[in-house]
Amino acid sequence: MLSTALYVSETENNTPNYAVGINDALQVYRLGTTHSIISALASITNGGDIDILTEDLNYFKAVAGNHSYDAIAKLEYNQSNVSPYQDGVWISWGQDGVGISSAQVDFTLNCSGLSSTLFAEYSANITSAISVNGNYASVNGSLKATNVTFNLLNEGKPALARNFTLYYEQDGSLSTEDWITAQSPSIVDYGNGTYLISFTAETLHPSDPLMVSLHCQDSRSIFIRANVTCVQD
Repeated sequence: MLSTALYVSETENNTPNYAVGINDALQVYRLGTTHSIISALASITNGGDIDILTEDLNYFKAVAGNHSYDAIAKLEYNQSNVSPYQDGVWISWGQDGVGISSAQVDFTLNCSGLSSTLFAEYSANITSAISVNGNYASVNGSLKATNVTFNLLNEGKPALARNFTLYYEQDGSLSTEDWITAQSPSIVDYGNGTYLISFTAETLHPSDPLMVSLHCQDSRSIFIRANVTCVQD
């Protein structure tokens, strides 16, 4: 964030026409606020406090404002509280095969200088989402040959995972959760945000349903999780 803020100064300082420079600065502010949200959401979804979003935005606001060149820059923001967001954050890690980690913030930027002024309003939304589905076939007793497919999206576009781990519930019931890590899975990466994971699960009883839980970090280190009950073939 500090390096981004300093770039505001360099961009304006090296541009002879202030009107052009201030538009360049707008792009830098947009980039900086977006990176601040990504950093905060990664921290929150990996166990951090939700207040880190406010702290990161305040930090960027202060540093960027102090390093603007030949202008007075005022950046204000509002963390969305429009449902399903609360304080700018929406995390939904459900049992229906869909997991969402998202943050949304609205910004107002007001820059005034000797030869030009700029007023801009924009919104930034960062959303990492996964959808998971699975099926299995009974092999022998309580053994189940399982295929799980998941799709990862960043802002609605296919994205790549940094890492992921698949678990299954030992007795198919969440009343007493006992999640087992899928051992020696075979993984196919289709290169478009879609992954196929094949493994053998062993539940306590042959009749137990097979519930799986996918834990994923996208390439931005934002964590997402989703559970789903696999369909028997």
